Amino acid sequence: MHLIFGGYAQGRLSYALKTYHKNRADVFDCATQPLSEWNGQTILYHLEALVSQSLQQNKAPLTLLQETVPNWQDCILITQEVGCGLVPISAEDRQWREAVGRMNAQLAAQAETVERIFCGLSMQLRTGAQP
Repeated sequence: MHLIFGGYAQGRLSYALKTYHKNRADVFDCATQPLSEWNGQTILYHLEALVSQSLQQNKAPLTLLQETVPNWQDCILITQEVGCGLVPISAEDRQWREAVGRMNAQLAAQAETVERIFCGLSMQLRTGAQP
């Protein structure tokens, strides 16, 4: 499993497509499709949207993650970095931000490679070492 994260509009998907020699048909967008429609695409994009979906259904995001991560061992997971900006005013937004941060940390702990994308450039945080 490969984890790519970074801030909004930093080029995460473009980087993944180019680096891993993939095309748009390989991308499953969690922000526009329910997870039940995932059909084995190798790039899961906007994973932070799964947190929103879980919270709306009163489910624990980390429980959903524990159930689905085993299916993603050969995938490239792309999520947004949410901890470097302003703290949201509303309690719901703070809950979402915290849950996304915890999800990202759990994914990073399990991923073979972890990359942060900033201005379209990759910072390698873990390279090929199994956790």
